[in-house]
Amino acid sequence: MSSFKLSRKAKDDLRSIAKFTERRWGVAQRNVYIKKFDEAFHDLAESPFSGVSSENIKSGYRKIPHGAHIIFYKIGENDCVEIIRILHQSMDVRSKLLST
Repeated sequence: MSSFKLSRKAKDDLRSIAKFTERRWGVAQRNVYIKKFDEAFHDLAESPFSGVSSENIKSGYRKIPHGAHIIFYKIGENDCVEIIRILHQSMDVRSKLLST
């Protein structure tokens, strides 16, 4: 069975996304959007090469878009997908990832 895990920063990102979404669009939409993230994480665990390489940013990193965000991850030991960050598409992702 394939698996995934979220880094501390990815968990922080997800919490921030949930808070922003709830303030902007309400609890119901927050729940829908966060559930879709969970589904995306499980999909990545099943098909880890579905994202594209982000080697130009950091060795071993891959990315896949999700709504207004980009999920950055790497494939770790035992093919476990390690979710590194979840960043809004308008952010300077390079600077955020290089500090990770």
